[in-house]
Amino acid sequence: MTPLRPVLLAAIVTAGIAAIPAALVVLPADASGDATETPTFRRIDIDTGILGASFTSVGQVLGTEQDIVTSGYGELDDNGRPVGGGTLQLYRPGARLNTWTKVPVFGAGAGIVFPNATTIDDVDGDGDNDIIVPSGYFFGTDASAPTWLNTTGAITWWENKGAGTPFTKHVVVEGQAGSYHGVQHVDLDGDGTLDLVAVSEEAKQAGNQVDDEVRTQFFQGLGGGAFAAPVELAVNLGGSQPVVYDVDGDDDLDIVSSQYFHLLNSMSTSASFLWLENTDTDGVLAAADFTPHTIAKLTDVGMGFQIRPVPGFHGPGTVSWIGTNHVNRCTFALLNASFAWPEQVIEFTPGDDLAAPWARTTLSDPATPPEACPSDYGTNRDDYPEFSNAITSRYGPGQGAPGVLGYGDVDGDGDVDLAVSGDGDRRLWWIENLGDGETALHRLTDQGEYFGQAGGAVVADLNGREGNELVFSSFDQDTLAIWTRDTETTPSPTPTPSTSPTTTPVTTVRSTLRVGPARQAVRAGRKATWSVRLRGADGGARRTVVVVFDPARGRQVRLGTITLRRAAAGVQQGKVVYRPTVAGRVIVRYAGLRVSPALRDTAAVDSARVVIR
Repeated sequence: MTPLRPVLLAAIVTAGIAAIPAALVVLPADASGDATETPTFRRIDIDTGILGASFTSVGQVLGTEQDIVTSGYGELDDNGRPVGGGTLQLYRPGARLNTWTKVPVFGAGAGIVFPNATTIDDVDGDGDNDIIVPSGYFFGTDASAPTWLNTTGAITWWENKGAGTPFTKHVVVEGQAGSYHGVQHVDLDGDGTLDLVAVSEEAKQAGNQVDDEVRTQFFQGLGGGAFAAPVELAVNLGGSQPVVYDVDGDDDLDIVSSQYFHLLNSMSTSASFLWLENTDTDGVLAAADFTPHTIAKLTDVGMGFQIRPVPGFHGPGTVSWIGTNHVNRCTFALLNASFAWPEQVIEFTPGDDLAAPWARTTLSDPATPPEACPSDYGTNRDDYPEFSNAITSRYGPGQGAPGVLGYGDVDGDGDVDLAVSGDGDRRLWWIENLGDGETALHRLTDQGEYFGQAGGAVVADLNGREGNELVFSSFDQDTLAIWTRDTETTPSPTPTPSTSPTTTPVTTVRSTLRVGPARQAVRAGRKATWSVRLRGADGGARRTVVVVFDPARGRQVRLGTITLRRAAAGVQQGKVVYRPTVAGRVIVRYAGLRVSPALRDTAAVDSARVVIR
């Protein structure tokens, strides 16, 4: 959602659940002058009563189906501030794309203010997926805001107890001044337990552009769904939707981020897209272990909204970094011509020197400059940007475009396209991958159809039929909807796992880890050997496990990381060699792995007892 200044616009309440007539998306003429085939999309509203519908994700929660999870900001006052908690709801698929069962995760009474982009993953290691919810109001410390809004920043996770049983709330952090928008659930410190990475954003005074505070934070995983207090890895660097990825290929994880807040403080040097290089050597993460590098500066592209790795955009085996800025070229042009950055979807390509700024390619209408802003732009704040066939934000305080992006095969031709929220543009878009680095921008919404401040942009096969659907939720319209090419004149088969790279892995294999012998008597200081056998999902990379020694008295000692080898289908094994001097336990931890876009295995742990004779 747009980080609005100074207020959020009130949501427009709509009613009824109905299919909207198909929107015809016209593709550009090809080189011969003939129009290429035009895919037709049909809109289906799933829920038109989500007050302040904000972010949406798709993944397996209840069973093996593809569930949709959508957050709602809830009721706002006349200044666009929350008057209470928001909501989170899950939608289970039925026999047709227009039949869904709504399952409340929590209501306004839970006190979760502005629930944002959820992460669907197995937090407690029990083999099913839970839901991680970042939240908070980023103008809560504005002098005019009610004092109860000062400390609404929180990260909670909601334990999946199975269909028919309420989700159980667990608190990671709460009572913070800053807002959390997105969370990564990964093993950042390499100790075998999954951690959390998030960014706290506090905009403070709505009218002050240079008082923002931004903090990239690490929450060390303690196992069983517990996490340590946050450790700040960077101050005033980072943004809403951080991504954890090994950028430099050195076998540790770095942090990649766009940035919207705290940019105008240093106009000439601020990075709106950046990455934090992990240089840690001892497994204890701190700010000194992360070196910032600029991908693109504010003066290059304006404020950043999102950046993410997109596998397969340039063919199998490739990974592309694609992001969106978040600007309003017409408003900024009225203030200062040097600020007239066009609203863009951008591919960032690193060079040989990863620390240097990355090359940029505009993917949204690269051959056609955006139309000139009309001379009367802004005379009517309710005007929509129909004058432009490019992504162009409407007028208004805080309005910017584009918003979130997703990826997958949109048109059914076998390659990876992009789905894009116009956000402040109020329209929805998709970008066709034409191959050989060429792209074409298409409007998804019909003429006069607006779905503004949209979250989601998920590309996923929801029903196992004809291709992928596009999933969006609109704050303006209080609505969750999907766009599909499926004519669906007959009931769908039982939904099958999607292979779309944009979805949460649809098949989860529960791993088992065995360390043997389970009890071993050793002479003090003599070498001893233990076997490690991991059973989980077949395929993917060779698995690694972290080994620690837990003495009967004293602190644990990390022995190192072991790379296992494949012994059979779904089985990898290795060995631990250690010279214990005191009694204790050898503990082996496996963090789990996303084997492919459609398959993952879970975390596992086992230990062996050591007796000194």
